[in-house]
Amino acid sequence: MLEVVFSHSTYGAMLAAIEHQQQISDKQTIIYGEALSDMCEADLPKDIEIFLHQEQERELQGWHNAIPFENKKENIINLPLSLSVGHISQNGIGPQREEAISLLIGVFPDLADEVVQETLITARKSFAYLQKQVQNNEPLRIWISHEPDVQCGLYWLMEQLRPFGLEKLNVFVVELPEWEQREDGCIVQYSGWPEIPPYRFGELALLTKKLPVTLLYSYANRWQELQQEDSMLRAKINGQLVSVPESFYDPFIFRELEKQENEFNEARLIGQILGKYQLGISDAWIALRIEQLIQEGILTPITICKPDRPIYHRVLKKTGKS
Repeated sequence: MLEVVFSHSTYGAMLAAIEHQQQISDKQTIIYGEALSDMCEADLPKDIEIFLHQEQERELQGWHNAIPFENKKENIINLPLSLSVGHISQNGIGPQREEAISLLIGVFPDLADEVVQETLITARKSFAYLQKQVQNNEPLRIWISHEPDVQCGLYWLMEQLRPFGLEKLNVFVVELPEWEQREDGCIVQYSGWPEIPPYRFGELALLTKKLPVTLLYSYANRWQELQQEDSMLRAKINGQLVSVPESFYDPFIFRELEKQENEFNEARLIGQILGKYQLGISDAWIALRIEQLIQEGILTPITICKPDRPIYHRVLKKTGKS
């Protein structure tokens, strides 16, 4: 069975799960140990130290009780195409995808060119392997969530596979739980697969269900409609994937911007927006919209980020314009 994911981070977590990398726990122990050492030196709050110890214990216990996730590395199909952003009138993985990925990765200027090309190579190789295996009647299991990129990826993939005859395919999905209650009573909400620890993939694979052919065609047809609209942005609204204007997420930015001091840390603002509203989108898109506010004179940078850091690692100032 092919495992289809839509981001590098989900691919990495699934690879760890497939390879039963108990050593991840060992690495995590080292990381926690270093963090705790730094904390002791900095005299940071005791509750943070306790929290880190609890997370370390939860990680170790999770691997110990994990349900094995059986598959092979080459069967992970990674399609990190950011399909909720950019024009989509073209099929396949062509110039439009390169332009969209370049736009998003551009907020990391020191890495942009290299990361864009690596992303495209990964996606094209994965998709070519998927097509080959589909012709050999290999089933697909797609790991879906409510993130716009993932929903777009699912719809896009069905349209790309339409020539093979969707009625001939065996397509399964595992849907990310919206929330769970841990044994300690804590309620955990998830916005994307990267938040799921690797040791849980075997457990969540038990939620696999097959998609009916009519639904596969419905997804493919909806992607065709979105292609005809060819907007710059797509979002999930009331359970539906729809085309939206580029300014769609701006109200969330302005809402949190009002709460900032006259001078504020841009990265912290982006973190507050994504953490509070659980939009399921990348920090890159929010950074691009803030860049637009700078171009419009609403905000002004008063510090410059380091070359090896994202462009939003700086301090901004409100100008009073709106």
